Amino acid sequence: MKKIAFVGNPNVGKSAWINALSDANFKVGNWPGVTVAKKEAVVTWNDVKYHLIDLPGMYALDNRDHEERISARFLQEETVDLIVNVVDATNLARNLYLTLQLRRLQIPMMIIFNFMDEVERFHIEMEVDAIAQALQIPIYPYSVLDPASKEVIQKGIMRHVNETVAYYPCICPNDEGTYQECMRWCHRRLPAFQKLQDKEVSWLAYDLLFQQRQAVRQLEAWHVELPSFHIDGKEAQYAYRFIHEVLMIHVGDNEERYRQTRKMDRILLHPLYGRIMLVLVMMLLMLWVFQGSAPFNDFIDFCMNEIVMKYANAALFFLNDAAKNLVLHGIIAGVGGVLVFIPLMIFLYFALALLEESGYMARIACLLDHPMQHFHLSGKSFVCLLLGFGCNVPALSAIRTLDHPKQKKMTALLIPFMSCGARLPVYMLFAAAFFKGKKAVMVLSIYGIGIFIALLVALMCAHHESFCDQDIMLLELPPYRRPAWSIIAKKVRQEVSAYIRKAMGVVLWAMVILWALGYFPDGRMDTSYIARFGKAMAPIYEPLGFGTRWESVASLPGSIVAKETVVGFMGQVLLQENEAISTDIDPVEDAKQIAFAFGSACRQFCTAWVPQPMENGSEESLIGAIGQLWTDAKANARAYSFMVYILLSIPCVMTLQALRREAGWGIMVLSIILMIIIPYLTSFLIFQLCTLWI
Repeated sequence: MKKIAFVGNPNVGKSAWINALSDANFKVGNWPGVTVAKKEAVVTWNDVKYHLIDLPGMYALDNRDHEERISARFLQEETVDLIVNVVDATNLARNLYLTLQLRRLQIPMMIIFNFMDEVERFHIEMEVDAIAQALQIPIYPYSVLDPASKEVIQKGIMRHVNETVAYYPCICPNDEGTYQECMRWCHRRLPAFQKLQDKEVSWLAYDLLFQQRQAVRQLEAWHVELPSFHIDGKEAQYAYRFIHEVLMIHVGDNEERYRQTRKMDRILLHPLYGRIMLVLVMMLLMLWVFQGSAPFNDFIDFCMNEIVMKYANAALFFLNDAAKNLVLHGIIAGVGGVLVFIPLMIFLYFALALLEESGYMARIACLLDHPMQHFHLSGKSFVCLLLGFGCNVPALSAIRTLDHPKQKKMTALLIPFMSCGARLPVYMLFAAAFFKGKKAVMVLSIYGIGIFIALLVALMCAHHESFCDQDIMLLELPPYRRPAWSIIAKKVRQEVSAYIRKAMGVVLWAMVILWALGYFPDGRMDTSYIARFGKAMAPIYEPLGFGTRWESVASLPGSIVAKETVVGFMGQVLLQENEAISTDIDPVEDAKQIAFAFGSACRQFCTAWVPQPMENGSEESLIGAIGQLWTDAKANARAYSFMVYILLSIPCVMTLQALRREAGWGIMVLSIILMIIIPYLTSFLIFQLCTLWI
């Protein structure tokens, strides 16, 4: 199997090329021991297998950034048969520095000049053959959007993978004489027993011109005096000088490409107008992701609970009640708990890919980086935290856009403190039952407490070396681009598929366990093991106010599966109702209902862009029952304490799974510990302070 490494700066289209060459048939995972995304694919061309690997974006081999170290270590330690260096053809001055460094590895290499469609659109004249000759590397000038490019690049990989190469230093014409003299000096003075190859001598001479430490130490070890030849400046400066001279001769005016971008940035990066536009964009993003996906979430929920449940119930007639209940309310409900998130994830990944591909994501980070630095976070962290108000799961998936691992850990730790939409029904019901006429104020205060606690945790954790990130964010602002819908669609498909595969197992096991706790020993919720747990643990929660009723305590374990289960549990226990599964089997009528539900979801999608207030008409009986949980003088304080506890308690199992996947076991365990201690202390303080005025 031939190992092909796709290498390049961030956002140059490496993943898009692997997408095209593998027909999007690649795996998404993590590099061993780290949480950096790893994308790879195995393809077969002419009976030969090729392992295509998308290395994390990098600007140089010697940078100290976490992801760049992974790429550099892979190239230096693994056996790579070919490097495919993907380059942004509209920004050669920035991209070719990495190309010059890759040449030193002496690994066969080919270059793809990506975004050639933009080169043509901006009328940039480019002598590709001359640049290839100067770099001593074959260049393929193609855009990944060009349908004919796939076959050309495929043949190029097959041609160059078996080549034997010898890359020599790139020297500016004015310094050619000095370099040749240093080469002759090396041939005369170096020990004969070393038997160095010509390319090794050439690179040693190149390093001696800049008095590189490693080359100097090598001569000292051989007891050879240093030569007097040298070139002023550092090697990195010289590399950029060489690139500049090549581009001055072989590339035309590139300013047109930036002209339109600079005009847009005058508004979008303006200290005032830019932030106003950002607020509008974030509002649209939230509406798109959460309001836009809600009708389709409801459609999948309808299909699972009304259709799949009914047919599964009929098909499992031969099972006893316990086994049937396990399949229906444990396994199928667990599958539905994953599937119902799919529209949400599709909308989220589409929005993130759109922001990334258009170039606006970098502007968001730029605008918000300074205020977020006070909490040791970056501008991109703000986007993740904002998404957490809708759902913590996609918000945690969004931390992949962050650049530094410590910021990823910090942001991942804070996201569960953002009150997700699943908690809102709990707030609304308890606010309606105990705070009539003040619902909006009480719910907003709950959100404010979550934000305050998150920022407090950020300030506390920032002093620990695991979270304290002193790196300066070097942010390259790419030009605004017209997003390629095919690339966005492929990204969405890959991310959603990976989400389903990774989330399904954990949720199923959690649902089965909680089903067993709520079903046994006699099939009744109010006498189940989970109810017994609530009665046994109630005294521990009495200082928090709501521990005087076992129902509120018993609802907490179920909230680990989904926060909405608090409402369902209260309905089952307080109203003593169990919704029966329909037994009317009519495939034609059910097909009509599915079609009608899908059409209704599409209509609601078209009219769902303004958030609608929650209607409580169908829940009046439950509100009344919840209002009877506490009737003493401290009832309101008890209810508010319970709302705060739900806000800060351990997040749902889907969030825990996403937390483990994106940040690792350590952060997940730390989050669980914090969200056991913090909600107890916060609810205790709030209840005790409130009772001082009662």
